[in-house]
Amino acid sequence: MNISARPPKISVIIPARNVAEFLIETLQSLSAQTMRDFEVVIIDDGSTDTTAQIAKAQVTEDPRFRLITGPGRGVSRARNTGLAQSKAPILLFLDADDLLAPDALARFCAALEDAPNPAALGGVVRIAEDGASLPSNSNLDLARGGSHLEKLLEKNFVVNGGALAIRRSAIEACGAYDPDLIYGEDWEFWCRLAELGDFAIVQGAPVLSYRQRASGANYRARGSVFATQVACLEKVAARRTLQSRFGRDLGKLLRSRRIDIFWSGVRSELQFGSRLRALMIAACGIALYPDSFARPDLALRFFRSLGRQRRTDGA
Repeated sequence: MNISARPPKISVIIPARNVAEFLIETLQSLSAQTMRDFEVVIIDDGSTDTTAQIAKAQVTEDPRFRLITGPGRGVSRARNTGLAQSKAPILLFLDADDLLAPDALARFCAALEDAPNPAALGGVVRIAEDGASLPSNSNLDLARGGSHLEKLLEKNFVVNGGALAIRRSAIEACGAYDPDLIYGEDWEFWCRLAELGDFAIVQGAPVLSYRQRASGANYRARGSVFATQVACLEKVAARRTLQSRFGRDLGKLLRSRRIDIFWSGVRSELQFGSRLRALMIAACGIALYPDSFARPDLALRFFRSLGRQRRTDGA
């Protein structure tokens, strides 16, 4: 067999829309990978800035990179397009403003090499818009001990798609991203994935630096913190396989997830919006979710969020 005809070990899929300010650094983090056997599929999702030009320059320089351009159809359709156009048996969905550690792809592949798991999860650290480090909880600590599906139904411990390398066969079994979801589409997809089995854990240092931006999807959602992700919760709650597996406990698990989404929105308002508005929303949250007081971890993350805000403000 001609070596050049073999598929790469891993495909990195990057949906990109108006991220010219960050895309160069993201692509550089891929060029710097210690493992060389990979491909990158960039989907320009209707950008109106120089995102496509930056991607084209990288494609010209490195044949492992490819660019697909089209109208803006949303991140889920962009990811699904990249999935259809990619070749490797392992896939990583990377946001166009995030950064991979130099050995991330090698460690992802090693974690899945002899493991039956549908995906491999690595650690995440948060960085500010300018790249400065921010206080971060360990997502891997949340993943240890117990069923990953049950944990994920309660809280999004994956955090970001760039921390999860997924077997193509697992995606074929559970289905791709749901284009009807605007927010929470990644978490809903990961829940379906976790139904196939626990994720392998990539040991060691974090593999992903997750950039916190006021214009990012998670923070754009803060304006309607009461309702933005109801659709993804309803999709998961309606799954017959989960109803059969968890019974009444499914509602309890998703109640915890709903609480977590709500207070994440309040923390986002603290970071990137108005403190007064955050306090008003929090007051409503105390009335809506009195069981939040049974979650001391929420208070800890609030303090960390205030630290992130100070760093973001340059204090």
